[in-house]
Amino acid sequence: MRVRVVTPPAPILTVEQAKRHLRVEGGDEDAYIVDLIAVATAWIDGPDGWLGRALGEQVLEAVVPSSAWAGERWLPLPPLLDILGETPSDAGFITVRYRAGYAGGAVPAPIRHAILLMVGHLYENRMAVTAATHMGAMPMGVDALLSPYRVWSV
Repeated sequence: MRVRVVTPPAPILTVEQAKRHLRVEGGDEDAYIVDLIAVATAWIDGPDGWLGRALGEQVLEAVVPSSAWAGERWLPLPPLLDILGETPSDAGFITVRYRAGYAGGAVPAPIRHAILLMVGHLYENRMAVTAATHMGAMPMGVDALLSPYRVWSV
């Protein structure tokens, strides 16, 4: 099922929240930190995101076969907030426009913290390759925080 973002979500975190996590004072790197928040959020949010769900409230469009839409209705990228419209086509498909994401920005704390961990990692490791000798996954790191929220495809 094809899904496209019509209206992108607002950022999940503010630059102030990220700076507190990074222990950064002053505003010299604010633009860079805003970019890091966007990169980390994009990696897990929306149609191309690892989680398979919408985080911030956003408007999406899904193209659904008419036969599938006639039965039990299911739309990708939960949580579903509401259906805004349905437009049938002559080719046997329906384009469904809907709002998804956590209402009022109530993204679960583990997801917000995973974004902070990714921002921290990107902030401290600004090169694609590091010379660290004992690199390894952090226990209770990003994967552990996000796994309970991941939508696994069927």
